[in-house]
Amino acid sequence: MGRKSKWELERDKQDALRKKAKKHLTQDQLVAIEKTYKALEEVLLNIREIEDIYLSDIRKLDNCFWKLKHEFKLEDNHG
Repeated sequence: MGRKSKWELERDKQDALRKKAKKHLTQDQLVAIEKTYKALEEVLLNIREIEDIYLSDIRKLDNCFWKLKHEFKLEDNHG
């Protein structure tokens, strides 16, 4: 394998930073991110395949929204 290109070196650097940052998250934060990722994946699949969204999908997204907001102390712009 030859030398890595500039973009490959940058990608590797960013991947290393992401891995390091992930190690500093709490277990609850990791779970919130993983559940949100999974919910988004399922909802987008439903939207693409059946061009619809189920109430259960909306409930999953809502639960994930509040879990992320709580775990990462995200605030809305309403005060």
